[in-house]
Amino acid sequence: MRNTTVGTTTDGQGKFTLQQVPANAQLAVSMIGYLSQEVAVNHRKNIPVSLQEYVSNLDETVVIAYGATTKRFNTGNVSSVKAADIAKQPVSNPLAALQGRVPGMIITQQTGLPGGGYNVQIRGQNSIASGNDPLYIIDGVPYSSQITTTLGGTLIGGGSPLNFINPADIESIDVLKDADATAIYGSRGANGVVLITTKKGTIDQTRISLNAYGGIGIASSRVKLMNREQYLEMRHEAFRNDGVLPGIYDHDLNGKWDTTRSTDWQKELLGNKAHFTDVQLSISGGNNNIQYLIGGNLRKETTVFSGKFADKKGSVHFNLTSNSRNQKIQVMLSGNYMVDDNRLPNYDLTGNIYYPPVAPQLYNKDGTLNWQNSTWENPLSPLNTRYSSKTDNLLSNVVISYEPIKALKIKLSGGYNNMLMNEITTLPTTMFDPALKVKTGSASFADKKIQSWILEPQISYQRKWRAGNFDILLGTTIQQSTANAKEVRGLGYNNDALLENIEGASTIIKGNNSNSLYKYNAIFARINCNWDGKYLLNITARRDGSSRFGPGNQFGNFGAVGAGWIFSEENFMKDNAGALSFGKIRASYGTTGNDQISDYRFLSLYQFSSDVPPYQGSPGLTPSSLYNPDYGWEVNKKMEIGIELGLLKDKIFFSTSYYRNRSSNQLLSYPLPDIVGLSSVIQNLPATVENNGWEILLKVGNKQVKKISWSTTFQATIPRNKLISFPGMEKTSYATTMQIGQPLSAIKVLQSAGVNETTGNYQFLDFKGNPTSMPDISTDQYKFININPVFYGGIQQTLQYKNFELDFLFQFVKQTGKNYLYSNYYAPGMSAFYNVPAEVTDRWQKPGDKANFQKYTQKFGETFTAYQYAQQSDLAYSDASYIRLKNLSLTYMIPDQWKNALHLQQGRVYIQGQNLLTITNYKGPDPETQSATKLPPLKVWTIGFQLTF
Repeated sequence: MRNTTVGTTTDGQGKFTLQQVPANAQLAVSMIGYLSQEVAVNHRKNIPVSLQEYVSNLDETVVIAYGATTKRFNTGNVSSVKAADIAKQPVSNPLAALQGRVPGMIITQQTGLPGGGYNVQIRGQNSIASGNDPLYIIDGVPYSSQITTTLGGTLIGGGSPLNFINPADIESIDVLKDADATAIYGSRGANGVVLITTKKGTIDQTRISLNAYGGIGIASSRVKLMNREQYLEMRHEAFRNDGVLPGIYDHDLNGKWDTTRSTDWQKELLGNKAHFTDVQLSISGGNNNIQYLIGGNLRKETTVFSGKFADKKGSVHFNLTSNSRNQKIQVMLSGNYMVDDNRLPNYDLTGNIYYPPVAPQLYNKDGTLNWQNSTWENPLSPLNTRYSSKTDNLLSNVVISYEPIKALKIKLSGGYNNMLMNEITTLPTTMFDPALKVKTGSASFADKKIQSWILEPQISYQRKWRAGNFDILLGTTIQQSTANAKEVRGLGYNNDALLENIEGASTIIKGNNSNSLYKYNAIFARINCNWDGKYLLNITARRDGSSRFGPGNQFGNFGAVGAGWIFSEENFMKDNAGALSFGKIRASYGTTGNDQISDYRFLSLYQFSSDVPPYQGSPGLTPSSLYNPDYGWEVNKKMEIGIELGLLKDKIFFSTSYYRNRSSNQLLSYPLPDIVGLSSVIQNLPATVENNGWEILLKVGNKQVKKISWSTTFQATIPRNKLISFPGMEKTSYATTMQIGQPLSAIKVLQSAGVNETTGNYQFLDFKGNPTSMPDISTDQYKFININPVFYGGIQQTLQYKNFELDFLFQFVKQTGKNYLYSNYYAPGMSAFYNVPAEVTDRWQKPGDKANFQKYTQKFGETFTAYQYAQQSDLAYSDASYIRLKNLSLTYMIPDQWKNALHLQQGRVYIQGQNLLTITNYKGPDPETQSATKLPPLKVWTIGFQLTF
């Protein structure tokens, strides 16, 4: 009994008796090997208590290719994010839940608009020109890494297929990185593998769970632009510097605009609140023979723009597992279906926050858009446009397994994915100045459909021989994928209300129409040996065939060897281990491939061309690629060595890994003479790219200080990327952009030499080190700017006090990025329609001035040319490092007496936040997106509850 000396022990059947127990007492129940639990008596005489078995972090299940293992016995490098961590984040894309949590994996959100895309890299860029996306597999079914939108690419960064997977349906996400973990996926594993496992029914009584939350989102950052006085001073000074007077188009200075007023365009255009609503309902349960789960989700997310723009989603997830009475036959069926309706303006208004502060008012007195006598484009006019994307996504999987004899299992896994996307963009007459007398509108329509299926028969056998446990797997893969896309444009709409119907157009123009078929076949095998719980060996092999390569090059062989030594199990360590409770050294080496190229590239291809006159009514054709059956796989050779340590009975866990990946046989464009008719042909060139680095992981768990328990997770990655060889590079176009020993993302720039104190213009150092105001781009761009992260990682902290739990995650990135100081085409002072950063006030004004920025100008002269050179210099790049409070979650667990009164099994209320604080010196809106014209990730606050009956 808590806070007393009264206690007892159970009998052999787990029963216990306590006398004279107060009705409001708390019982503390504990047992070796199980988690302790406190139970409220609450006037009860018979109190059932069920303790959960304690599982060390080292013995938690880790999902790997075609199976599962534990951290303790895993020879590969796999990072896991569980459902508990995903549930603490109010996100709609699973990728957002991984940011700052996985060593070696960097995820960049492209925009703060709903449905936006993400850029994902695992251990750097391996391919110079082909795809660098990881392989995604959901419940055994390969899932597209890209669904590049035909019409919304600029707006939402290409989109992301994982926007159509509900994060609440996910049980775990496992990221496979080294050769031992990925080589069994062969040609698809070069860039890492992301395994997503959805939730399944369990052996338990029927449970009904309701989870709902709502919240708001606001623009997370502001840029400091010139105020009214600074702006007008800049414009007047620009004319004085050039010795001219304002002209008829300088509306801010010639009296056509009221310059006594000022507008904060960031507040006007991005100052609204986005609203979030999410409701999840599920029912689950089962017994030894059948387990089930079915759940549904509704979500709505609006934008910070004015208007009725929103992304609405509805999804259903189910899982059914059935076992025969003798447990030899098992059938598991799962499915996910989501309908997404995303409606946005056709333009991101973030690019309009740079309007001058003295620009006209947005509205006339009658509430209509103000065009100020046709002297400007009203920044709200894009809100009359529409971008609509409707997506249906079906993902299903069935697994049938049969165990004819003990330890031998025959399994067939089959999957199907069908994704259909319909896009519409509209340009109504109302987006134009009425003075232009635009009488008709236009619209574009695009449909995209991706269908894929996969079958994987497998046979596995487990055997114990002497001190060894052997696990043998043999299987084959048959996969097919089709992608169809078409686009049309409608012109001459007489009524804006008909813009979303192609039948309302007076003229229909056919656009791109594409159909592709991808076939893939493979055979794979794995032998795993665990000898005496100390010595680990894992051997994988795979032979792949892909339709993306020509005859004779369609097949490739890949494989890996992984080994581990648990030295803490040796007798000489057990006697002298001290605080060390676990120690393992592991290493792996192997090859993976990359076939992320377009279909049919080895064939001679032609395309319709509007530049070629029709012949007898038929459109002309022009060649787009030459026949080359000789190109083959890109090959990535991966090597890794790591050490894992557990201290104080594994309460402290430390892991560090060094990896080196070398990707060669790069598929690149090789230049051809003009007489051929095409400028280049795709072929394998002997370029080799190396990615190496260190990954560090530290976990400190379940430390108790008085009534507060806490745990900490720290992870960091120090990556390096470089081109280590490229024989014959001087004969290719890459010679002007790449250099041996430099990262692939390194950018050649001019070396700034400051502002000339006499002329007031920027100057630069030529290749001899002499200052010049007219550099030669071909010779003087010798400096490289590395925009790859120098290091990145995250720190997660969990604190528990009584019924409260506080969890937060800080993400950090050390990097250089492109700033917004030189993002505009026009030099400061030139445009009446563009404001500039307030930092530009530190400019040159007279001979002898020492300033950071050159003088103002309003014409296309030497000063403008110097500004263009500055855009191609190191001035355009600066520190883009940041520390971001990525996630915060405060949870209150409903006390036992309340749960009993409400007949609840579990209950909690919570407050969650995302992107709450960013510490940075970045010169721009956001150091993650590094864009002056895209909406940054929103700062989000939500409040919700979860009840389980």
